[in-house]
This record gives sequence, C-alpha cells and structure tokens, in this order.
Amino acid sequence: MEAKGGMQCIKYLLFAFNLVFWITGLAMIGVGATVKIAFGDYFDFTGNAFASAPVFLIILGVFVSIIGFLGCCGAIKENYCMVTTFAVLLSLIFILEIAAGITGYVLRNDIENVIDTAMTDFMMKWTNTTKGRLAFDGVQKEFECCGVKNYTDWFDKSPNFNPPNTTRNVPGSCCLNAKTEFDVKNPNDTCGLNADTTKINQEGCLLKLEDWLAHNILIIGGAGIGIAFIQVVGIIFACCLMRSIKQEYEVV
Repeated sequence: MEAKGGMQCIKYLLFAFNLVFWITGLAMIGVGATVKIAFGDYFDFTGNAFASAPVFLIILGVFVSIIGFLGCCGAIKENYCMVTTFAVLLSLIFILEIAAGITGYVLRNDIENVIDTAMTDFMMKWTNTTKGRLAFDGVQKEFECCGVKNYTDWFDKSPNFNPPNTTRNVPGSCCLNAKTEFDVKNPNDTCGLNADTTKINQEGCLLKLEDWLAHNILIIGGAGIGIAFIQVVGIIFACCLMRSIKQEYEVV
C-alpha cells in the first residue's frame, strides 16, 4: 500500500532520518575503534566502567546501523512489520542510551578515586616488561606530567623502580623533552636519574587525566543528546507511518 498526502511526506522524511541513523552508526563504530586504538592505554587507569566505553560505542554503532538500514527498507516498502520492528528497536536503543548516560552521571564523582587507585596500583607493580609501563609512560609523555599527584610518588610508591636505599629516580617519560624524544616502546630512563627537578615535569598526572576524560565525556554526552533527539523524532515519524499503513490495510 502506498501512503498518501501528508503520510507520503512522513514516509520520505523517515527514510531520510534512517539514512542519517545508518551514517551515524557507522560514525560511532569509527569513533569507538579510533578511541580504543589511539587512547586505549589511558582507559587502563579508569576502571571497567569507563574502559568499556569505546567497546560500548562500537556495539551501539553496529545496532544503530542495522536499525537504520531496517528503517530505510521499511519506510520505502511501507512494510508495517519492518517499520514496527524499527520503532521498537529504536526505542530500546534510546532507553539503553539513557541508562548509559545515567550510569556515567552517577560515576562521575568516583572518577578521581578510580584513577588514583589504578595509577597507584600500576606504580606498585611497575616493571620494564609490563603493559602498565607502556600505559604509564604514554600518559606521562602525552600530558607532560610525572607520578600520580607529583613526581615524588615514584620515590615511595614504586619499589620495583626505586628499591629501598637507592637514589631517587623517575622514568624517562617524566622528562621535559619526553614528548619529542622519549620512545614508549623503547624506554630510556637516563634523564630521569636522580630526579633533577630542572629536567623533569613535577606536576602529577591525576588531575590532567581526569580533566581530559571529563572534557571528552562532555563532548560525547553532547553528541549523545543530539542523537537521542533525532531518535525521538524518528520514533514519532515511524509511529505515524505505522498508523497510516494500518489504516490503509483496514480500508482494503
């Protein structure tokens, strides 16, 4: 059955919205994968709730893409079953996004304690061969910081790096020139020997990493609100088209 009049307009608007959903889903997959690859080490310090965010984004993107494709087909073919399925699935995705947003909001005050605990644990277990070294060096190099709250954390929180009764050193990633000269995959700690404060970053990484996460969470949250609004409009259009298709069948 073909929709008539205003419903014909709704049909093509719904198709356009679903095309946007499909593209948005692909974008979410791309962003999630990029964040996971480029910033995966940072999430090692944020606990499971925050570390799983990129994976959640990828999975959500896959579902959004599938739902968008389903909605496009349902709108063009004016298939009541497909449009209904689209509306139901889109509503479930919307509810899931709301739940994720609430979870993130509730956990926002815990992020400092989570990062502090994780970073301190990494320092305590520090060795040259652990993934923790790679992650910690990456953070110290990128954010130009040293230790958790300041560079002296390396003196009493990392017995493997600074054994008792030895000189006080910091990793090479703490050095002022680390951003351009330090290689996280082939670390050289020479410039951090004796922790010369004229050659190293003294500020800790905790607040810098927390600020970075807060900034990016705000961006993701803003984008999520925009996507959620579009989804609500899509659900409304789908319900209108469903009603039109059902009425056409009832007339016949």
